[in-house]
Amino acid sequence: MNRRDFLFTGASFAAGTFAGHAHPHEHHFPDPNLELVADTQTPPAGPIISGAGEFRYEYVPGKLVLPPEVKMKNGHGLCRDTAGNIYFTFEPEAVAPDTRCLVRFAADGTNPVLLGGDNALAHGVPHGLNIHVDPDGKPVLYHANNDATVHKTTLDGRVLWTQKWSEQMGNYKPTDAVVAPGADRVVVADGYGSSMIHELKTADGVYAGKSWGGLGTAHGRFNCPHGITYDPRRRLLLTADRGNKRLEYFTPDGFYHSTIEAKEITAPCNADIWGDYVLVPDLNGPLVVLDKDNRVVSVIESGKLLGANGFKHPHDAIWLANGDIAACFWNPGRIAYWRRLPATA
Repeated sequence: MNRRDFLFTGASFAAGTFAGHAHPHEHHFPDPNLELVADTQTPPAGPIISGAGEFRYEYVPGKLVLPPEVKMKNGHGLCRDTAGNIYFTFEPEAVAPDTRCLVRFAADGTNPVLLGGDNALAHGVPHGLNIHVDPDGKPVLYHANNDATVHKTTLDGRVLWTQKWSEQMGNYKPTDAVVAPGADRVVVADGYGSSMIHELKTADGVYAGKSWGGLGTAHGRFNCPHGITYDPRRRLLLTADRGNKRLEYFTPDGFYHSTIEAKEITAPCNADIWGDYVLVPDLNGPLVVLDKDNRVVSVIESGKLLGANGFKHPHDAIWLANGDIAACFWNPGRIAYWRRLPATA
């Protein structure tokens, strides 16, 4: 596909443009064309261990335990800061004055603290969550909300700006948002809306006049670009194109670069980078580990081993500093800690 076929500028950005690419998704079901794989095993009686080689893991049920006042409907987004603290956002069952949907855990998965001075982040459908360090050296969080909204907050949940698009801007249900190092644009994955990628200004969240993608199967097009991250190994944006069962690389200015496909990846929700390795949570149940060449080296069978306990559909997952994994699950909402074990021969 010609690059000019999927790059849009502010001059061409209009309600009619996006109406032509509209691809509605209901937030409570990830993709109407996606068949979720049924769980096939009951939980083992002893330790729950999965994975291979250098990436074998044991499920640790005593970590990432949410505060008792949390009433979670769906689990959605994860990230961590430079100190190792883990941040998690979720969709609550209902929103009351005291509802909070952002929680911080210590680096070891203990000491949960609910964040935010009010319930502003809990409205709509809190979804993707990413961290970025602003030019002034202060870390911030970007929250993608299916209710046509992106929030920028401090790490303690104080809102710095909120941008909600009007209906005339077209079908817009963002699922993730990320900022590449040194950039002044928030790149927003409109996974449940237009299946496009949009750019907002980091300073105020105003549309920056550039979008790309749109519904389709050709490289550079999407069918639910559900998650987006920056891959420092290649200095490229990596998009989880869930409906097309693949991950696709783009340059920071929006040009298609290359594709990752593997039989183990059937519904990728996101990706996280740790050194040479990529972690891909797949909605059909596994956590998939890729090496420096983006080849599968381990599969952690969360859905098969823990599905009977509700840990069915991985929605996001992140590496921790020591190689452990935190993973959250869509429906029913769950969050799990996987401890990395010594490598096997």
